[in-house]
Amino acid sequence: MTLKNKIPQDPEQSESPPSSSYSSSPEILKDIIIPHNGPDLSTYSKFLALYCRSDKNDDFYSLEEKQNCQFGGQWSTFVDTITSLDCSGSEVSGRITERILPASLANKFTNNLEVAVKVSEYTRDDERQIRGCVTTIENENAFNNWFIYHILDQSRLSLSEHPIVAKEVKYHELFADFFAENLKNTIVNDQWDFGGRDYFIERARYFTDRYLRIECILPAFPCKSSNEQKVYGSVPDKGEELALKRLIKATQDLADIYPPGMKIWIVSDGHVFSDCIGVDDDVVTTYTTKLHELYERVAIPGVDAIGFCGLNELFFSGAASDIFNSDWVSDTEVAHYTGTQICSKSDLSRQILMKGCDTDAGRLRKQIAIKDHPRLHLYRGFSRFMMEDLSLLTHFQGFSRKQFKKTISKIAFNMIKRNDAYSNLVELVFPHHLRISIHAHTNSGPKFGIKVISNDQCSIVSSLEDLEEPKFEDFLHIPTPWHNCVVKVEDEKEKYFLTKSKVIKDALEKGMYDGEWKDTRFDIGEGGHFVIKKIS
Repeated sequence: MTLKNKIPQDPEQSESPPSSSYSSSPEILKDIIIPHNGPDLSTYSKFLALYCRSDKNDDFYSLEEKQNCQFGGQWSTFVDTITSLDCSGSEVSGRITERILPASLANKFTNNLEVAVKVSEYTRDDERQIRGCVTTIENENAFNNWFIYHILDQSRLSLSEHPIVAKEVKYHELFADFFAENLKNTIVNDQWDFGGRDYFIERARYFTDRYLRIECILPAFPCKSSNEQKVYGSVPDKGEELALKRLIKATQDLADIYPPGMKIWIVSDGHVFSDCIGVDDDVVTTYTTKLHELYERVAIPGVDAIGFCGLNELFFSGAASDIFNSDWVSDTEVAHYTGTQICSKSDLSRQILMKGCDTDAGRLRKQIAIKDHPRLHLYRGFSRFMMEDLSLLTHFQGFSRKQFKKTISKIAFNMIKRNDAYSNLVELVFPHHLRISIHAHTNSGPKFGIKVISNDQCSIVSSLEDLEEPKFEDFLHIPTPWHNCVVKVEDEKEKYFLTKSKVIKDALEKGMYDGEWKDTRFDIGEGGHFVIKKIS
C-alpha cells in the first residue's frame, strides 16, 4: 500500500569564500542540533486508512492503509461497525461526520494497536461517493481536525468513483515495460526486476483497471539555484524547455499503446526549500509563473499532458482553506538561515507542512550520529551539496569556515526534515498516483527515478574538453536544469550539452570558444542557452 510508516529518515575570520569540502563530526552535530525526544505529534502519523466508499452500499471504490491494518480484509464488517455507531459533526466543520471506535472495537481492524480511532467521512459537492479516513485518537486539537478535513477535501480521489472495467489487454504490464524502456533511470543495484516492477504494476492498476488516464506525480522544478557558477539567471531556460518536451513526448508515446494516455503532475517543492537554498520566495513564485508560460508555448494544443501545483496551492485551495486559523500553527517554528526574503503566505504553508507532516520526533538526530547509517549518508550528501550551492551567497561572505560549516549542517538537517514532511503530504494528497522522482532510486517503490532530460536531447558533461558523460556517484542530485545550464556547441553537429555555467564562462574568458548567452523567448517557447563555437 502507498500509505505506510516512515522513519524519516569566538570565530576565526576568513577573507576567502567558505570551503566546499565537508565532513560531519559528533562535535558539530552536538553543537548545531537541539535534540528533540518527544512523541510524534504530526497529524500524518495518525492516519491509518484513507478510502472512498459508495453512498448506497458497503462496496468500496479505493482504499489505502498503513501500519498493517486490516480494513480492506474486513471491509463489510468495518462498514457495518461504523454505520451502527452514532456520528457527530467535526469541531471545525459540520460537513465532516465523526465516529469513535474504542480500542476494543478498533483492534480487529488495526492489527491490535490498542488505540481508539476516529472515522471521519465527507462528501464533496461534486461527488456522490463518501470520502473517509481513519485516524488514531491522540493529542486531539483543532489543527488536527482541520488537517483531516483538508485532506479529505483535497486528496485526489475523484477517479475512485469510476467502476473497474474488464479489459483483455494487460495494460498495466504494457505501461510498466514502456516506463522501463523510456523513462526509468537505472542505477547500480536497481531492484526493478526484483519486486519493483510488481509494485509499479500494482499502483498502475488503479488507473488501468478503470481504463483511465494514468496520472503520475513529480516533485521537481523548484527554481534556479542561487549559485551563479551553476546557472545563468533565475528564470526557466533551455533546460526546462527540454525537460517539459521530454515529459510531453512520453505522455503521447504511451497513448500509442494505452489510448487513455498519461498525465504528469509537477508538484513544485520550491517554497518548501526556498529559504534553505538561498532563494527569495518571490523569485520562486516568478520562476513558477514563467515555467507555466513556457509550458503553454511548448504544449500540444488540446492535450492535457502536464499539470502544476505547489505548496501554497496544496494548502490554500478548497473548502477547508476558508476556515483555517493561523493561530493553530503559532507554536511551530520554521528556522531561516540564508537571509532570503520571506513571503508570509509561503512561510505559513511551511508551518502547516511541518506541524501536519513532520514525523521526525528526534529520530533523525539519533540516526545521523550512528556510523554508516543510511540517514547519516543522506545528511552528509545534503551537507556537501548545500555547501557547494551556497558558497557564493552574499549572506555568507562574512562567515568563517567554522560558522559556515555549522550553518550548512543546520540547513541540511532541516532540508531532510522538510523533504520527509513534503513526501508525507504528497502521499496523502496523491494517494494513488505513481510517484516518480528526479533523484536516483533503487526502483523498488514507492518512488521510481527518471531522467528529466534524455541523452537524445542533451548530453551531460562536466568539461568541454571531455564530452563523455561522467558517472555520478551522488545519486541524491542527478544533474537537473535548475542546477545547470544548456550550451549548444556549433561545431559539434549543433548538439546541446548540459553543464555548469562556470564551465562555459571559463572557456569564453580563456578565449577557447567564442559565443554568447541567448535569453529565453517565452513568447515562442524557446529556452535561453549559450551558443558557442570553438576558436581554431
